Amino acid sequence: MRTTLLLLMAGAALSATPAFAQREVQAANANPFDQTLMANAVRSGSDDKDDKDDTAPKIDPLAAQAIYNFAGCVVEISRPGAVKLLSKDYRSKDYQEDIRKIAKGHERCAPNSKLGFSGLVFAGNLAEHLLADQFTDAALATDLGRDRTATPITARGTLETISMCIVMSAPQQSVALFDTEVMSDAERDAMKALAPQLSACIRQGTEFRTNRVGLRALMALAAYRVAVTSKEGSAG
Repeated sequence: MRTTLLLLMAGAALSATPAFAQREVQAANANPFDQTLMANAVRSGSDDKDDKDDTAPKIDPLAAQAIYNFAGCVVEISRPGAVKLLSKDYRSKDYQEDIRKIAKGHERCAPNSKLGFSGLVFAGNLAEHLLADQFTDAALATDLGRDRTATPITARGTLETISMCIVMSAPQQSVALFDTEVMSDAERDAMKALAPQLSACIRQGTEFRTNRVGLRALMALAAYRVAVTSKEGSAG
């Protein structure tokens, strides 16, 4: 069986087809987060003339940046709440309820705005801001690149397996990605630099669909889990 790699850099929706989305929802190790991107962050069509699928929705950079800034405000106001949320198992009902509560409870971070909601994007943005608060770039890259053969971290699903593999096999490039502005040319170039690791981390026969926003969120969550696990281990 061959590996199907579908990294849609132009910005197609996280679940590109209804059939694929249904498989993920029903699978035991399904995508741990919401299957749709924020409603205001996608629009029909594509500005990329080379994109053969002109019906695929494209992410609005301003909307993606707005969600990122919103998450930064949430961390600034309620950092302990964000930490507590990300410490929970994303597969639990408790997590799903809490992620919506924390977003709704911080509407003052986006006054007079109507932002759509994606658990994946929001959680990933929270993770990025928390990482920036807790680690320098050098410290995070060093931690992600540590040899964990003796104390492996068990992934909780296929997408977490892939994203943890990426950040641990390419720590410098991953940190460089987190330093870029959301939906910028620099972000696009940073993701292109990660293409070899992405391909290497996907098992043959595994279909992996995502876009720039989804991949960045998955990687941030993976990096956060690895870093937090390291801190907990050293504390214990």
